[in-house]
Amino acid sequence: MPAPTSDGEAGVVAVTGASGFIGAQVLSRLNQLELPSRAVIRHKRNRTLNLPASTEIVSGSLHDLEALDVLLKRAKTCIHAAGATKSIGKTEFQRTNVVGTHNIAAQAVAAGVEHFIYISSQAARAPDISDYAASKAESETALLALQSQMKVTIIRPPAVIGPGDPMLQPMFDLIRAGWLPAPGAPKNAPRKFAVISVRDLADHIVSVAQTSEASAQVLEPCSIPATNWKEVAEIASDVLERKVRLLPIWPGLMKGAGHLADGVAALTRRPLPLSNNKVSELIAVDWTYDHAISDAMSLKEIFEECLLDH
Repeated sequence: MPAPTSDGEAGVVAVTGASGFIGAQVLSRLNQLELPSRAVIRHKRNRTLNLPASTEIVSGSLHDLEALDVLLKRAKTCIHAAGATKSIGKTEFQRTNVVGTHNIAAQAVAAGVEHFIYISSQAARAPDISDYAASKAESETALLALQSQMKVTIIRPPAVIGPGDPMLQPMFDLIRAGWLPAPGAPKNAPRKFAVISVRDLADHIVSVAQTSEASAQVLEPCSIPATNWKEVAEIASDVLERKVRLLPIWPGLMKGAGHLADGVAALTRRPLPLSNNKVSELIAVDWTYDHAISDAMSLKEIFEECLLDH
């Protein structure tokens, strides 16, 4: 549990990224455990976002220092889940993932936060692969420099899967229609990747927030240490009880689509989910981890949640 403050009240858990897929799940888990939480969002839209009624909402952003002061008041733990996942060039990645993380970390130190938990990305392992990966790695380095002033834990989730993610919804719709488009595999070397269910990730994050014991500075949790697109298609077929066909896409074609998407984004000034950077991440051969967290969901259980109506 969060440590009590000097006035006897339990320390609030401050959360960023409440409007995001992961942040919303973290707040839900905190609410289930009856832990006091406070979240910063761009607008007070708790009804639209379906946030727990018990969560105190602060209107602001990572660049609004006054809002961050309010967010962090009496907080002993800060879970920083906000971040940019798409950008035109590297501008927004730097502004949000690097500068924004610096802003809240500096404010957390000033506010006396004891434990700062940063939800980074597996991509930070390979900073040269994309502008997004580079921004995550840079923000990690800056945070670790603050570990003498507060406890810093960096969590690097791999591919996060769960129901309700608008980014993955088109893929789930195609799978239900019987198709799974995926990067074509190199000869004798299937593209392998780790997976974590959003439920497992939220549980893991809150568990880390609750512990007062010393832990590794960088954690790499997963539900499934290694899978591949062929196995995903087989699992989806099993879940849906009908054939889901793997549709391999030539990496060269994906790169062309990524360049085209970058051009469209530059013209419209709107970043797209697909980009040349994202394609570079998707066609990497090995995104595996070593060990699954305890009591993790199986790949079949994850896809049952995502593909079946409950």
